[in-house]
Amino acid sequence: MAAIGNRGTVVEAAAFNVEEDVTRLRGAMKGAGTDEAAVIEVLAHRTIAQRQSIKEAYKQTVGKDLADDLQGELTGNVEKVVLGLLMIAPMYDAYELRTAIKGSGTEEAALIDILASRTNAEIRAITEAYMKEHGKSLEDDIEADTSGMFKRVLVSLLTAGRDESNSVNETQAVQDAKVRIWTQRGGDLALSNSCLRSIRRSLGGTSRIALRGRCLALWRMFSWQ
Repeated sequence: MAAIGNRGTVVEAAAFNVEEDVTRLRGAMKGAGTDEAAVIEVLAHRTIAQRQSIKEAYKQTVGKDLADDLQGELTGNVEKVVLGLLMIAPMYDAYELRTAIKGSGTEEAALIDILASRTNAEIRAITEAYMKEHGKSLEDDIEADTSGMFKRVLVSLLTAGRDESNSVNETQAVQDAKVRIWTQRGGDLALSNSCLRSIRRSLGGTSRIALRGRCLALWRMFSWQ
């Protein structure tokens, strides 16, 4: 599983004291009402790894699950955000993917945002977490909820076999762009297969921001299918 605490912009809290954080969270939930500001002040300023330490210490000290206690105290968007903060990265990604897929319609941008910006190791961890949490295959759910070239790109990303080198063949990139244009204009199956291969090459060895932007553009290109 991918390491926790290495993604995002939150830095480790200075002089981190897990016992003090547990005491503060417990105090925020005592009595009538909940001190939401105190909960947010603690959890939103800790790394993923530090929040996992808080969860473990809370269970040892209080004998209850921190997420369960907070779920009983909070509501609405605050509840969703706080519970999300308590998840390790693969679990949270799996939760967001499930949310994007279930119900009427599909949040295509959310699927792209996650699957096009994770490393191969992270993708494998997400698919494992999805199966563990939901008892279903992420690939099966995506195949059932998407279509056309967009579906093929997402399923290809789920194989976690993307080239992660930083080498770029500019001549190949130009040829790949031509293939995608021909396919968009109604190319046959052979061109469609070539298009998928060209997309896979486009998704390799680039920054996560560039990956997300390219996938969004590709989704717009093929959303008519």
